[in-house]
Amino acid sequence: MNKLTLFLLAMVVYYILVVVVISKLFIIPIMKVMALIFFLGAGYIFSRKMRRKLQ
Repeated sequence: MNKLTLFLLAMVVYYILVVVVISKLFIIPIMKVMALIFFLGAGYIFSRKMRRKLQ
């Protein structure tokens, strides 16, 4: 019983560490990429609207 609880605790700690590391490694770049895509899309739509007004 004690070995099982220790194993479960170790698994939980390991899982939390992995989630934190992965979130630091992946979520920040993904957020940057998403922000970049959002700004590119917004700029593209804005430039299309401006071109229509100019024409």
